[in-house]
Amino acid sequence: MSRLKRLISRLRGKPEEENELDTSDISSGETTETKSLETTESVKSVNPTPPPNGTLVASQKGMLIDQEITTELAERAKISRQRVEEIVPGRSIRRDGQGRVHIKIVFYGPSLSGKTTALRWLFANVRSLSKGKIVEIADELGRTTFFDFVPIAANEKIVFDVFTVAGQRRHAQSRITVLRDVDGLIFMADSQPEQMNENLASIQELRIALGTDRLATMPIVVALNKRDLPNALPIDYMVRMLDLEGLPVFPTIATEGKNLLKMFQRLLRDALIFKIGI
Repeated sequence: MSRLKRLISRLRGKPEEENELDTSDISSGETTETKSLETTESVKSVNPTPPPNGTLVASQKGMLIDQEITTELAERAKISRQRVEEIVPGRSIRRDGQGRVHIKIVFYGPSLSGKTTALRWLFANVRSLSKGKIVEIADELGRTTFFDFVPIAANEKIVFDVFTVAGQRRHAQSRITVLRDVDGLIFMADSQPEQMNENLASIQELRIALGTDRLATMPIVVALNKRDLPNALPIDYMVRMLDLEGLPVFPTIATEGKNLLKMFQRLLRDALIFKIGI
């Protein structure tokens, strides 16, 4: 009988014990058993499953770009404040020895986001444009170390000089140098949650290097790449986190060419209107 009483008392006391647990101290994957084993050392959080859609895997410290250093790199690259004539169509035009107008387009974004893959696909599949030889400078892993470049002639009078940049943070100087005299931008972000830190750092660097005045008037399109991945972040979430509201956004799969042509055509059209006024 005494055993029965003890059993009943334990059953009655169980809800009270559960209510006393502080769930705010329990990290994902941590159990009450893990908590009871906690000593003076902090317990490592265990989360074997990938983060759900909408989860931001980023830290404020990891995304920060040094504004002073980035500003200095932009000055070395001779990226000056925007002049009035630069925002007036037809007033600031670069021509080559043949009289052709050159418009500079840059793919910008973090390392391995798909910039070079997108440029290669466009080079191989856009038949309506006359293309020169693609120039690639890459490391032993195939990642861009300085830039990829291909001149694309829309007609006999207009040439688009298309560049991609090295996304690795250590190549900040060469990356920012490529931004000099840019006429249109394709910002390519990686849709994987674990890459949001790099997306944030890249867009922050871009804003510092070019300045808000240039970015406010320059033609820009956004490619949210790798949309085929099962853990791809929601589009509206990425746009909000990267503060890209109001810009044309294209969900892309660079390896398949999905939406690359539409994205590219949109930027070329906007760049022509912005630079020449046609």
